[in-house]
Amino acid sequence: MDDARVPRIIYCLMLTMGVLSWVRSYPLLPERMASHFRFDGMPNGWMPRDAFFLVMSLVLGLTIIIAFLVPRLIAVLPDNQINLPHKAYWLAPARRAETFQFFATQMAWFGCAILLVLLFGTSLAIKANLSPDGRFDNGTMVKVMAAFLLMMVLWTVHFLRHFYRVPADAVSRH
Repeated sequence: MDDARVPRIIYCLMLTMGVLSWVRSYPLLPERMASHFRFDGMPNGWMPRDAFFLVMSLVLGLTIIIAFLVPRLIAVLPDNQINLPHKAYWLAPARRAETFQFFATQMAWFGCAILLVLLFGTSLAIKANLSPDGRFDNGTMVKVMAAFLLMMVLWTVHFLRHFYRVPADAVSRH
């Protein structure tokens, strides 16, 4: 399924839920928040609450660029600036729209994955700042990062398999 609407909707829902959670937590948080944590979960860096949420908002904004703007930018590049296996086949006029739709869908899913990790990490930082011991749950974050890395490997394999899979006669013609 190469319909980018599904991951866009999921992205928007996750972003909305994350921002609503931030709004709910904001007044409960200290003015000076722990924003960086050692591997054992103890804080070792702090910043003003407003700065913390500004930085996180900017980082989330980058996910929007990666997920939704980059595919559009790639689509307007000249063919000689696009690095793609079997480029002549995939960028041929008959398949060009389908190729860029695949890019858009895949990048939207990638954006969802990045957003999930960022929202999860931010949630753990907020939780640490609201807890009496101030400890960040690194064990859980490591598991989330491991799942993200596994997803990245599977996503990359899927992405490459898609573009390496062409009819045999098409490879010999290009």
